[in-house]
Amino acid sequence: MKENIDKYQTPLGVYVHIPYCLTKCPYCDFNSYGTNGNFPEDGYVRALEREIESSRGIIEGREVSTVFFGGGTPSLLKPRSVGMVMEKLASIASFSPEVEVSLEVNPRTADRDKLVSLMRVGVNRISIGVQSFSQRKLDFYGRLTTPDDCVRTLVEVRDAGFHNYNLDLIYGSSQETREEFEEDIRTALRFSPTHISAYCLTIEPGTEFATLRRKGKLSLPDDSVLVRFMRSAREILEAEGYDNYEISNFARRGYECRHNLIYWNCHDYLGVGAGAHSHISRGGEEGWGIRWSNVRNPELYMKRVAGDGNAVNVSYDLSRTAALEDTLLMGLRLSDGVGIEDVKKRFGCEPDTSGLEYLESDGFILTDGGRLRLTAKGRVLTDELVARVCGAFH
Repeated sequence: MKENIDKYQTPLGVYVHIPYCLTKCPYCDFNSYGTNGNFPEDGYVRALEREIESSRGIIEGREVSTVFFGGGTPSLLKPRSVGMVMEKLASIASFSPEVEVSLEVNPRTADRDKLVSLMRVGVNRISIGVQSFSQRKLDFYGRLTTPDDCVRTLVEVRDAGFHNYNLDLIYGSSQETREEFEEDIRTALRFSPTHISAYCLTIEPGTEFATLRRKGKLSLPDDSVLVRFMRSAREILEAEGYDNYEISNFARRGYECRHNLIYWNCHDYLGVGAGAHSHISRGGEEGWGIRWSNVRNPELYMKRVAGDGNAVNVSYDLSRTAALEDTLLMGLRLSDGVGIEDVKKRFGCEPDTSGLEYLESDGFILTDGGRLRLTAKGRVLTDELVARVCGAFH
């Protein structure tokens, strides 16, 4: 990682990766490791503190607008450990007056007392990994939780005083029906979350599910069924006042996940922890930004940080082409899309949008008020459409 990063005076997001889980779910390709609840918490937190200190040149003088404890299962941490990380950040950078501090919770690893303690150390947004309220689906996903665990946690999150909380749902399990998924959504609505993430199950290389599918032992709904699931989610949630502000994310007005918006808007974020990624949008030889990532193995991460202060594995400067493609790829995930003039001004390009006219006439994209957006129909084919849009902007 290069130290000559120009200070870009916009708010900064900080991602804190906790790679430990009770068990590894068969669909998960995140950098996480099942430990049955036993992990070197104190040593890992010391490594996080040391890495934050070593990042002083990046974050000092910056205003931190979001902190996100992700994983893995961050709720395995003691609240005291979360507080230590927050205190270390606060000793170097200033927090925005309305800083959003999120922490992901597995229903089996938190109760009301723990949630109250997390709020006391600065956490003000909880993201609950429900995935489903169906025991059949939870078993399919390899989750250790039960529907009762999920319900209890949702009740206790409110009882603990949290007003901003998300719950995750996954659809696309084997033999799943639209009615089954819609029941998950309606059950979630009983708890009035401010945010709901509804993700389509994807089979990622290297996962247990990928192995089962390759062997012909995993049958999943086809794409036409998944499209109907996506439409059901949008129709039900929008009718209840949730805005589908990003492909898989729904929020009541003002409760969009501000940390994830940093990613989707290609703003700056520092990632600390094993396998964490960072992005600074100014700097590098060409001035288009710098990215780096840490080593993935937690033990190696702690060893590297203890010796060098950091555990950077890969670091590279972004090219103009890469920065442009990232801006379009991430921006088009949002319902607001991307501002055409903003892209032209930043990248000095004059897009040939004539090649996109047929996509608009076919109802896949929409240009309105100087912004380029994917329609509900287009969101189903995001990757393919974004590739064509990128071609028009080069």
